[in-house]
Amino acid sequence: MKLVDEIIEILSSDNCILTNALIKTKVLLHKMGHKELVIWVNKELNGYSQDDELPDYRIIPAQVRVSATNGAYQVNSHPIPMKHLDDEFKHSLEEAKIAYSLAIIEKMVTDSDDVMLHRPLPMEFNGLLGEGLANSFIIQRAWSEIPIASVSNILMQVRSRLLDFVLELNSEFSEIESDKELREAVGGFDASNLFNNAIFGDNVTILLGSENTQKVTNSIIKNDFETLSKVLQKNGVDRDDINLLKDAIDKDQSFSVVEKDKFGPSVKSWMESMLSKAISTSWQIELGVAGSLLATALNYYYGLIP
Repeated sequence: MKLVDEIIEILSSDNCILTNALIKTKVLLHKMGHKELVIWVNKELNGYSQDDELPDYRIIPAQVRVSATNGAYQVNSHPIPMKHLDDEFKHSLEEAKIAYSLAIIEKMVTDSDDVMLHRPLPMEFNGLLGEGLANSFIIQRAWSEIPIASVSNILMQVRSRLLDFVLELNSEFSEIESDKELREAVGGFDASNLFNNAIFGDNVTILLGSENTQKVTNSIIKNDFETLSKVLQKNGVDRDDINLLKDAIDKDQSFSVVEKDKFGPSVKSWMESMLSKAISTSWQIELGVAGSLLATALNYYYGLIP
């Protein structure tokens, strides 16, 4: 298939422009009828929001360093002991969550002449960080060092995972030419499972049998949130997330839901946050299934499915 061949050519090129490959992948997924898989592509192209949980390859190790003095001596770019810090705070300092778009990451890597990137830490941290120092040293400045090679590895991870996906597609659909033929062929092929395994790896739990969608039975009663809640809980949705959905439905009360999959703005925002959790695997469900499961359950709740 021509579009798949073009993506493979970009990804295997010495001068790979990753954003071009992702844009073409976005077109490909739409042609395949798998728009729900585009979420990951969009996140990589546009960057992740503050509320998104990041894929593991975007969380990289960092080391805290300081400049400090005790009046007699000055130390610069020095590591410090951190055992006195509570685990959560210590962990937040020793990892960097890189949420930028791939275009920004590419520019950071290309423009950097150093082997490390520096993330300044607030001055308010200096006193707490300095509690582990001896000889009356006082911290003047603190920062986290992030290896530029680790940032560059984000690009390689996306490139490699995407290439795995399109190579597998190519082996299945190499003889297909038209969009119609592609849609027909995809109907009997588990593209969602292939995408999840290639992009997110074996740690993604697949909660379905041989079909591409999980069944949401008509046990959901129209406008009965309790029955909706039970179905969502059975499919691994946390109670806190269900409570957030209840809040979203309440906020959308002035919005008339009369057409399938056309929910109010607050419910749409909640669905997007849940699909982000499917991407990061904090909700153990296949990404291709997540969107269908939520939409079907909500359609039953709003009485849009008889």
